[in-house]
Amino acid sequence: MAVRLDEHEEIIAAIKAGDAEQTDRLAIAHAAQIVRQIQDYVARDLDRSLAISIA
Repeated sequence: MAVRLDEHEEIIAAIKAGDAEQTDRLAIAHAAQIVRQIQDYVARDLDRSLAISIA
C-alpha cells in the first residue's frame, strides 16, 4: 500500500493559501485514494473469513 505523505502537505499549503477549490480537489482525491486502498485490502482477502471488531 503506497502512502504519499506529501499529499497532506499539499492540502495544508492550499488551506494556507486560502484556495478552497484546490483544497477541495486535493482532499477529495486523497479520500478517494484511501477508499481504493481499503477496497484493495479487503478484496485481496475475500477467500478468507474476515473478523472486524468495533471497539
